[in-house]
Amino acid sequence: MKYIQIVLIALTIVLMNACVSAKKYREVERQATAAQQNYDECKVDANLLKKRIKQLQADIQKLQAEKASLEQDTTLYGMKNRTLLNQLAILENDLRLLAARLGNTPEYKALMEHLMQMQDELLDSEDKRLDTQRAIEEQKKALDLSQQALEDSKQMLQNSRQALEGKEAELSAKDQELSAAHKSIEEQAQRLRELEAALNAKENEMAELRNAIANALVDFSSDDIKVEHRNGKVYVMLEEKLLFASGKYDVNAQGAVALKKIANVLATKDNLNIVVEGHTDNVPYHGQVLIDNWDLSVKRATSVLRIMLNAAPIDPSTIQAAGCADSNPIDNANTAEARRKNRRTEIVLTPNIDHIIGQLKK
Repeated sequence: MKYIQIVLIALTIVLMNACVSAKKYREVERQATAAQQNYDECKVDANLLKKRIKQLQADIQKLQAEKASLEQDTTLYGMKNRTLLNQLAILENDLRLLAARLGNTPEYKALMEHLMQMQDELLDSEDKRLDTQRAIEEQKKALDLSQQALEDSKQMLQNSRQALEGKEAELSAKDQELSAAHKSIEEQAQRLRELEAALNAKENEMAELRNAIANALVDFSSDDIKVEHRNGKVYVMLEEKLLFASGKYDVNAQGAVALKKIANVLATKDNLNIVVEGHTDNVPYHGQVLIDNWDLSVKRATSVLRIMLNAAPIDPSTIQAAGCADSNPIDNANTAEARRKNRRTEIVLTPNIDHIIGQLKK
């Protein structure tokens, strides 16, 4: 499964570069939450301003009523003062006439006392009128202040509404961005699930392929041929003695039969990459035609490849030959048995996942 995990990691990186990353999604989600909180705060401020405006309007109505009452009182006091002044003028005139006729008589004194009383009433009425006038001025100032506060609150409410509209637009944009990011991540997750399912299917196919090859080679000894399924690949390992004479690269008859059986199985499989690897031991090789173990391993791999291509309709673009000499030994011991194990030909079968990656990138 290590092979599948590596592919999944690589494809995850590809998808996350093409789509919205989980980190970006969390950032957008955080911004959307902040925008929602800011929006809620603006709504609270707007409600408070509405209450403040309502209170100010009530205060203004009360002040206007008080001002109207005081203005009415002032008018009444003014009328009373004018009446008193008229009466006082009449009394003063009567007093002068009486003074000329009566002099210092009780009638004159009575008139003088009445005149003094009228003057006192006039002064008292004037004081009340002035007090009322001052109260009116104070009420007018208070009314002006309340009116200004009302206008300021209305302006603040207007600004708050504009800010609220801006926050609503911002919140809507963040919601859309968050929705798009969530959709992208869901699509990405779906593609990864599809990839995992496809890779699991490929893994099952490779297990079936291993069994099919093993069944085709049931007549051969496990000492000569081993078929293994590991790391997402199938390895067919053929001992040297099954295919070649010592130091030779021509496949013998028994080996050709095994290779044809393998080729017939592989010809029925699609989306498969095939690599034929020639391996030797670490004993230096010297020959007239071949130079060294590298030459020998390459020639053996190409000989095996030709037999397989001639035996079954395998697509030549899916198969390769590779010489490894003694660079990848099975057993590092310096013994005859270790050298025997290392002299081998391996057919490495790998599922072709390029078409899966291509589908996920669309």
